[in-house]
Amino acid sequence: MTTVFIEDNSAQATSFVEYARTLPFTRVVAEKKMSFEEAVAECNGRPASEFFDELRYQIKEHFRNA
Repeated sequence: MTTVFIEDNSAQATSFVEYARTLPFTRVVAEKKMSFEEAVAECNGRPASEFFDELRYQIKEHFRNA
């Protein structure tokens, strides 16, 4: 299975999506429009600084116990 994301609203992108809908082996899922904050919350996102702090901590712990 292959997933294709199209984030362009141009005429070409719209034509491609409409063509893809006609193919028997494809499924087009229209993503609901959401704000950046909603998208982050949906995937349990966190700030980059928090992510890298946790990453550094885990690396230190890994090598401390090695």
